[in-house]
Amino acid sequence: MLSRLLHFSLKTRTVLVPVLSPIKCCTPRLCVRPISTSLAMSGPRTMKEERYRKKDKVPEDYRIIYRAPMEHYLSACSLVTSFSFAAISVFAAYGYMHDYHTLSVPFEIDFQQLTANETDLLIFLGFFFAVNVLIRIMVNRYVLRIYRNEDDYLAVFEGNLPFSRKQLKYKKGTVEPVPEGGIVPWQDARYKINDKSVLIIDGYFRTPSELYNMLKQNKQ
Repeated sequence: MLSRLLHFSLKTRTVLVPVLSPIKCCTPRLCVRPISTSLAMSGPRTMKEERYRKKDKVPEDYRIIYRAPMEHYLSACSLVTSFSFAAISVFAAYGYMHDYHTLSVPFEIDFQQLTANETDLLIFLGFFFAVNVLIRIMVNRYVLRIYRNEDDYLAVFEGNLPFSRKQLKYKKGTVEPVPEGGIVPWQDARYKINDKSVLIIDGYFRTPSELYNMLKQNKQ
């Protein structure tokens, strides 16, 4: 801390009075700069965020505000259901053209033990198909990431083909919660964006206010 001394005479006595310099009179408590409350849009991107942005092919002016868990499980489900639909389609097409008891496969199948008759086999295939449809619905509705640029939002989902992505653009105030119901899991995570049903898990936003700002009642 710099200081200078003022000399003045009081009768016969000289008094030295320290005067603080106004240049460096700041203490850490007094020199507090205002901090931005928008944590989602402040500061440089991390390497992980930049990697996700390039992976999702999102413009540079968008910042990530939501990242859901279990992305690898969703990718695995997408891959399994895609191959399942393809296998069922091939099996059904071949069975339609030939008797299913005469199917030629690389391994031996005892249809008499597997099913009592052709109807049982069709029921089994129908149940298998229904399960795959349910899984596929969940995969298509599950939001992997959400990016924001001011009042513009961009949600990223698993694509229709394995290892692909699809995007949904929307504006602030177009998100609304959906009452619980149906057989899809995460009943409390059901929302609608532009009339599209989606699954958004509340606890994975960068800040709690981000979800609140998207909701329909906050449309200005």
